[in-house]
Amino acid sequence: MDTKRWAAVAGGGAVVLAAATALVALPWSSSGEEPAPAASPAPPDPPRIGPERRIALQQALNRTVAGGSASGAVAEYTEHNAGGSDTWNGVAGVADRATGDPVDPQAHFRVASISKPFVAATVLQLAEEGRLGLDDTLEELLPGLVEGGRHITLRMVLSHTSGLYSYNKDMPSVRSDPGRTWRPEELVEIAGAHDPVFAPGTDVEYSNTNYVLAALVIEEATGRPYAEEVRERILEPLELTGTSIPDGLGVPEPAMHGYAWVSDGAGGRTAEDVTEFDTSRWYGTAQVVSTVSDINTYWRALLDGEVLGEEMLQEMLTVQAYNGGDYGYALGPRSYTLDCGVQVWMHPGNIPGHRTWTVHAKDRDLTLFQARYAEDPDPPAWAMIETAMCPEQEPGAPSPGPSTEPSPAPTPYPSEDVEGTGRGRDGGK
Repeated sequence: MDTKRWAAVAGGGAVVLAAATALVALPWSSSGEEPAPAASPAPPDPPRIGPERRIALQQALNRTVAGGSASGAVAEYTEHNAGGSDTWNGVAGVADRATGDPVDPQAHFRVASISKPFVAATVLQLAEEGRLGLDDTLEELLPGLVEGGRHITLRMVLSHTSGLYSYNKDMPSVRSDPGRTWRPEELVEIAGAHDPVFAPGTDVEYSNTNYVLAALVIEEATGRPYAEEVRERILEPLELTGTSIPDGLGVPEPAMHGYAWVSDGAGGRTAEDVTEFDTSRWYGTAQVVSTVSDINTYWRALLDGEVLGEEMLQEMLTVQAYNGGDYGYALGPRSYTLDCGVQVWMHPGNIPGHRTWTVHAKDRDLTLFQARYAEDPDPPAWAMIETAMCPEQEPGAPSPGPSTEPSPAPTPYPSEDVEGTGRGRDGGK
């Protein structure tokens, strides 16, 4: 794999970047003839995830449900080298609190904002085909839809540097009317009733409005629903048979249920099943249902160059801005350096009842789904991410110690606003 993909383009603060990775020319012989290829070395033995490592991963997963952080969880971790790969898959807790059924290793789950990189890759494929440009403005792509759209480019939309207010902060709870269908234009209108949070291209802040617009850009460019484009361009070629963008309220079986921890009306709290609802309220931003295996397969294919050509992949993985926590926003994926110094590409997801994480290094993939519950699910999830993605220490080796950089999570409204504070009115944390 090209190691360039594992080094985010550097930059400071929240300044939009325009750096590009240079292509390196191949050497040629002085005679003008291509030199004879050297004999290829024998591939290494495939990696092996040993029993102690598997136990450590399972223990870390168990802690993501301990104490009420989640009612159930499922994860898949894979190690790769040139000789092959090895995979661990684990479950914890229950899939359904009512029945006590265990979690299936290939449980379907609402992946929340992990949906966004699927949409981003579809937009970038259209850019490769010349059907739109990353520096086209919203006014050019969606005339008259967004006030100030002539100053907002598609690149800003995909990297959350547009300054557009995140519409979901001013919506009624999904629990109040789970069957309601929302038109994407309604969501854009909600955002448009609020002032921008900053001038386009001057800062970075996560906004679901951006990916509603990205989905509409796909539809304007193709004349077809964005979900059909994602399915035909991404899901079917990669044989992601466990992944869908469903129209109805439910989730395909086997499913892991999600729960909101809400008031019982008598001064206490109770768990409310929020698995079934119309996802049009998250049009283009959080509608995908998938499995941990499919999400890992997608990201490995994406980062290995099977979804986009090399030039467009470099565009996708060029960090446009950093937030205060050293979280780098590229065109869909995000860059972060773990406490142990490993740089990863990742994306979290967060909607009522559902917390998801997908994290990828050059030789490792981890996807974790948590049915979020009474306590904050982020700290044990981040502990598992560090356990999985950081190389095992040699016996007697000194610990690198904690990072001096602030963790990117938990942060206020890290992905989807589910706090009951008026900025969004869905129960949970």
